[in-house]
Amino acid sequence: MGRNLEQIEQYYSNEHKGKIFCTRMSLQGKSFDILYNYDKINEIEKFVSNFSEYLPYYVYNADTLECIDTTGDFSLKLFELSKQCWYGPNIPSRETKVNGIFGEVFLDFYERVVKGAKLASTYASRRNFDSNNENKGYDNVLFIIKPDSVEYVFAESKFVATKSKATEDLLIDIKGEPASGHKKEKVGHLTRNYMNRYITFIVEKGTYFSDEDKSILRPFINDLNNVLINEGRDFISFLINRNIRVNCVFFAIFQDQHFNPNAFISEYDKIEEEARRQLKNIGFTNYGIEIVFIPTSSKSMTIKGAINEHYEQS
Repeated sequence: MGRNLEQIEQYYSNEHKGKIFCTRMSLQGKSFDILYNYDKINEIEKFVSNFSEYLPYYVYNADTLECIDTTGDFSLKLFELSKQCWYGPNIPSRETKVNGIFGEVFLDFYERVVKGAKLASTYASRRNFDSNNENKGYDNVLFIIKPDSVEYVFAESKFVATKSKATEDLLIDIKGEPASGHKKEKVGHLTRNYMNRYITFIVEKGTYFSDEDKSILRPFINDLNNVLINEGRDFISFLINRNIRVNCVFFAIFQDQHFNPNAFISEYDKIEEEARRQLKNIGFTNYGIEIVFIPTSSKSMTIKGAINEHYEQS
């Protein structure tokens, strides 16, 4: 790995990982029910600094990151680059309360920094060209590079007001919601039709990988694209026929007075039950589920508003 990327990733691990992802807890006998707790002192500042300094790593590819001068005030340099991301063409300009970028960035931090996963991503832009509209789809499409295989990640994130809102929104993402009254139908993301429509072909993000990683990833991508484009088969069939492991991650940040996973058993169970039902309906047998909660003392809109202000006042 390039020297700059090593330094950047080590910086995130040393300086930011413990701010929000400090104490990992899970329910007894359910390792996939995860909750992270931390010292709530200066909570808002922790979220602001984590988001604003990690955003460039989420948006830019390895070639851009390799050019960062890691000498001097590295924190300041990351934030200057972050402002270019924030006001640039890659990120949609949306009202704070409906902007999904907040949850997505912390989800990506969890996957790449906290879990240390080697991820290939199709993220190129969440914003349509010459438009402020956010591209619709999964919160991220990821492939994990393992020592001798590649696995698929289905990930959804929420940064909302309450545990009930987080659970409701994640369940809708999983299974969808029928039209009622003035509400339009919401199509579930963890469904065969949606997954097959959303993924047409895969392009490797310009992220640095070793020659060993590339020797695993590129044949996988070539095989997948050949199946999708030349053989006319669908994405789900490819995953099932190749026995590719599907890793589902349901990630939520919300305000709550409780900071122990035992307080959220009902929410964990609802999400897990529906996810397993959908996975089995699709035909998956090789899969894993993670439900990650981060309860905060501060209101979600207060934290997200502080992130917005940090960019506006700088």
